[in-house]
Amino acid sequence: MKKIFLTICLCITFSGFAQNIVSEQVLKHLENIDTNKIKAHVAYLSDDKLKGRLPGKEGYQMAVDYAIEQYKSMGLKPAGENGGFTQKVILRKAKLVKEAAKFTLTLPNGEKKELTLGNDLSIYPHPELKSVDFTAPLVFVGSGFDAPQINIEDYKGLNVKGKIVVILRRVPDNLPANVKLHLQYPATLQEFAAKNGAIGVLVCNYTTSMVQFKAAANGMVANGISASVTADGKRTSCASALGGKIMVAGGISVPTLQELMRAENNMLDSTWQQLEKGKFVSMPLKSSISGHYESTHQDITSYNVVAKLEGTDAKLKKEYVIHSAHLDHLGVGKPINGDSIYNGAHDNASGVACALEIARSYATLPASLKPKRSLLFLLVTAEEMGLLGSGYFAAYPTVKKSQIVADINTDMPTLLAPLESVAPLGAEHSSLQKVVDNAASIAKLEVEPDPDPSEGRFVRSDQYNFVKAGIPALHIKYGYRFSNPKLNLAENVKKWRETHYHKPSDEITNGFVWSAGKTYARVNFLVSYLVAQTEARPTWNKGDFFEPRK
Repeated sequence: MKKIFLTICLCITFSGFAQNIVSEQVLKHLENIDTNKIKAHVAYLSDDKLKGRLPGKEGYQMAVDYAIEQYKSMGLKPAGENGGFTQKVILRKAKLVKEAAKFTLTLPNGEKKELTLGNDLSIYPHPELKSVDFTAPLVFVGSGFDAPQINIEDYKGLNVKGKIVVILRRVPDNLPANVKLHLQYPATLQEFAAKNGAIGVLVCNYTTSMVQFKAAANGMVANGISASVTADGKRTSCASALGGKIMVAGGISVPTLQELMRAENNMLDSTWQQLEKGKFVSMPLKSSISGHYESTHQDITSYNVVAKLEGTDAKLKKEYVIHSAHLDHLGVGKPINGDSIYNGAHDNASGVACALEIARSYATLPASLKPKRSLLFLLVTAEEMGLLGSGYFAAYPTVKKSQIVADINTDMPTLLAPLESVAPLGAEHSSLQKVVDNAASIAKLEVEPDPDPSEGRFVRSDQYNFVKAGIPALHIKYGYRFSNPKLNLAENVKKWRETHYHKPSDEITNGFVWSAGKTYARVNFLVSYLVAQTEARPTWNKGDFFEPRK
C-alpha cells in the first residue's frame, strides 16, 4: 500500500504534493514566528558593545557565544567539531615582500628581460608558502576558460602541465551576470588552469591603462589577500586565493605582453580582435619565465557556528538541508559623522536573526510534524573578507558533503517594507525554483526574477561556495512588486544602500519593518521544509552552467 501511495505522489504535480507535505498544523505553527525575537536578535548583534562583529575580535566572539546560547535554549544538537557547536576557521592575511620579488622573462631568442612589480607584473602573495621559486614555459590560453557549457574551451589541444598560462581577460557580453562574475573571479581562472596541470596564471586586462595597472599592483602589495586555511596551513577556495597546485598567480601589463607576443611573431592587437570575435587563439609559446617571491602570513582564529535538528526518517535523516547566514561584519573603521562602529544591523544581523527564528520554529515543531531530513543551522564567519567561513565549511563540512542536499542562505533580507514578493537568487539553476514557487504560493507571496540581474548577487554571498561544491543553493531576496505602488521598494533600497550600506549608520534605528522579518522567515522555512520532506533530492537543471561536470 505504501508503494502504491508513493507512486501516486510521484505522478501528481509537486504543487499538489507540497500541500500534502505542509499541513495546516505546520502553517498554524508558523504563526508563532515572533517579530519581537527577531528584533531582539538584531538589537543584540548590532549593539555597539559588539563593535561590528569583526572576526578575531571580542565582539565577534560575543556573537558566537550568543548564537550558541540561543541554539542550546532551543534544544538543538551541536553539529560542529569535537561534539561542540563551533568549527574553528583560521583566517590568514598573506602579503607580498616587495623587495624580495625577482622575475625574469626569457624570450625565444634567448634574450632575458628582468620584470618589475608594478610595471610588468602584479603578483598575488601565496597563502600557503612563505617562499616560492619557479621556472616554467609559457602557454597562451586565450581567455583562459575551460567551459564547454558556453562553448569556450581555451585549453583544448594544449599541454599546459608544469607550465604558466597567459590569459587575455575577456568575458562574452551575452552571458548572464552570475556566470560572468563567476568567470571574472581570479580563483575561477586559477582553478581552470590547475585542473589542466598548469602551475601558474598571468592575466592581462587589455583595456587597463598603465596607471590602473600600477595602482592595482601596488594595492596588492599593500593589502595582500585573505584566505581561510587549515591547522596545517592548507588554503581553502575563495574568490582570489590561489587554486589547486598554482604556484604563482597575478597580472601581466599590456606593454609587457605586447613585447612578449612580438617576440613570438604574434601581434597582441590582432589576437585581441580575433578573441573578440570568439575565435580560438590559444597557442604554445617558446618563451619562459622564472622568479622568486616571498609572502608573510598573519593568522587569526575565528569560528563558524553549527547546530542540528535530526530528521525523523531512518534513511533521510542522514541527509541535510542547510540554513546559512553570515555572522560577521566590518568591525571598527573610518569614522563617518563621528561614528566608527560598523554595526551591520541589516548586514547581516537581520539575516542571522531570521535564521535563528527559523531554527526556533523547527526546534519547537511537535514531534509528529518534524521533517524527514535533518536540518543544519550554519552561521559563518568572514563573509565580508571574501566568503571565507562558508568556503571553509564547504571544503571541510562537519557532515559528509555527499549528504548535503541544499543550502538556503539568508543575507541582508533588507526589511524596509512589508514583504509581498520574493526573488530567489539562483533558484532558476536547479529544481529549487519549483520548491520556491510552491513555498511562496503557500505563503501567499509572488515570485519574481532577480530584480537587479546585473549585480550577479547569486555568486556574491555564502551560497556561492555551496554552488562551487556542487550543492544546489539559493538566496531569497526581497522582491519589488507591491499592491501599493507608493511603497516603491526599488527606489527605497537604492537610496538606503547609497546612504547606509557598509557604513556605521547601518543600525537598528534605520528603517526596519519587523513584520517583513516574520514573512521572510516563514517563506524560508517553507522552502527548507519542502526540501526536507520530499523523497527526491534537489537537482541541477540538465546542462545548466553550474551543474557539476563529471
